[in-house]
Amino acid sequence: MKKFLIFIALFLISLGFVGCNLNLTTTVTTSGSTNEVTTSFDTAVTTATDNVSTTIETTTEAIVTTIPTTTEATTTDEYDRYQTINFYSINDFHGGAYSDISMLVNMGAYLQNEKATTDNTIILGNGDIFQGSALSNYYYGLPIVDVFNYVGFDGFVLGNHEFDWGIEQILRYRDGDTENGEMSYPILAANIVYTDSQEPIENTIPYIIKEINGVKVGIIGVIGDVINSISASRVQNITFLDAADTIQDYAAYLRTTEDCDLVVVYAHEGSSLDYEVKDFTGDSYIDAIFNGHTHANESGSISRYSGYPLFYAQASNYETSLFSKISLTYDRVEAEVVGGSAATITYSNVSSYSNSNIQTIIDNYANDTIYVAFVTQVLAHTLYSFNRTDLAPWGASVIRDYAGVDVGALNSGGFRVTMPSGDITMGAMIEIYPFDNYIKTSEMTGQQLLDFYEKVIDRNYDVVFDDGLTYDGSHLYIDGVEVQSASVYTVGAVDYIFDKTYYDFLDGENITQTTYLMRDLLVQDLQNTIGNFNPNLGSSYPLGFDYYDPIYYFELKQSLTIH
Repeated sequence: MKKFLIFIALFLISLGFVGCNLNLTTTVTTSGSTNEVTTSFDTAVTTATDNVSTTIETTTEAIVTTIPTTTEATTTDEYDRYQTINFYSINDFHGGAYSDISMLVNMGAYLQNEKATTDNTIILGNGDIFQGSALSNYYYGLPIVDVFNYVGFDGFVLGNHEFDWGIEQILRYRDGDTENGEMSYPILAANIVYTDSQEPIENTIPYIIKEINGVKVGIIGVIGDVINSISASRVQNITFLDAADTIQDYAAYLRTTEDCDLVVVYAHEGSSLDYEVKDFTGDSYIDAIFNGHTHANESGSISRYSGYPLFYAQASNYETSLFSKISLTYDRVEAEVVGGSAATITYSNVSSYSNSNIQTIIDNYANDTIYVAFVTQVLAHTLYSFNRTDLAPWGASVIRDYAGVDVGALNSGGFRVTMPSGDITMGAMIEIYPFDNYIKTSEMTGQQLLDFYEKVIDRNYDVVFDDGLTYDGSHLYIDGVEVQSASVYTVGAVDYIFDKTYYDFLDGENITQTTYLMRDLLVQDLQNTIGNFNPNLGSSYPLGFDYYDPIYYFELKQSLTIH
């Protein structure tokens, strides 16, 4: 009997040391290829129960992560050991100029449903959200602010086009004054400071912290090296600190001082930044990064020397790539990411979602009688459609004629979408040329003008001159008359290119800031058109000339401001 009891005791002790081997497999699909990353780990368990497996899929079903669990809790508190957190990002929406603002109803309904039905969802806007469409431009982005409020966004990262109306226009949405509209979510700008004080610009913060089911998540918002995509006059006394250095510093702060388990970056910058941050180690380790600015449809992961791959994503904001999603699965016992996925989400993924409240928000703005009267004005009629290549020389010629200079110049990129055939309305013109660029002038010698023209050709700069300026390979001509080296010519250009130091406008003398807004001049010329509009025929200035009145346009612009 004694031997039998000893045998039973040894048998029970041996059961206490039974362990199991758990395998985790993540499949990442990027650009049509599939890469499999497998991580194995041993976990001792104190029960004799069998293991079960839970499968988590992304919206696009492009990436599948399998996370092992047990039938009993593996932690001592109320939360499960493995926590999956879903991050969403909307970048470069541009007021719906590319995808159409109506799709915001579907996108918002999908995201609002995620927020309402889950407890593990984080959503941010990642820059360049407002500027582009007639509806958004007219109200300075307020309809989108209200939709994001309703959806329950967690934050908003500044992009370069948030500066187009003057950054104070966006910052006032966090000034505490509900009379002018208010964001219910913070504005993130970790690396934007005032030059003189080096203090963060007003009404912004560098990061947010969200606690999701026992996992503390730090989120850093930065803008990349995009200062040359902003008119210099819009960023006076503003400095953009190095994005990678800023991320590294704040990541360390979040992990050490704020005890964050995960650190995720929302960066209004292309994926080149990802290769700088992927090798951050220790306290500065980055778990995932969302990109923007380059309008690229991309998602995937970057392998590293140690640790889990860095997941990244950015949407192009066309129908085929509306917004992006990254999922991370965090092991609360081992304190590390053990699974993840990245994907972009298409319109077809969200087209079945709708929300009457979001539709009402947009309709209340879109159906305003003053707004409708403004955007439905017919400026001219055209028999054909014209792209930016067609429109740019016309725009430069409009500057020459209406600003009264010898040579006009602008960037073709200022024209954002194609001009369709048929009636050209004010609303359409806002989307074709959405920017509030002022005209600046300077006096340049003929030699300076020739040197600059040849530099533009050699370096393929995005500068287009008016239709009266020609070049024969060695000489410039204005309306067939050769430009003289020692003579002085007045050159006009939109401030966006005028103020760039690598162009030559600033080398001239008597630099002047005019009261002329580029889009107003284009509108004036369309209204002066006799017959059908055709940009290849040049401006309509000599035909139906109506004097440009900057006071009228100033008062009109002021009337559009929402108080």
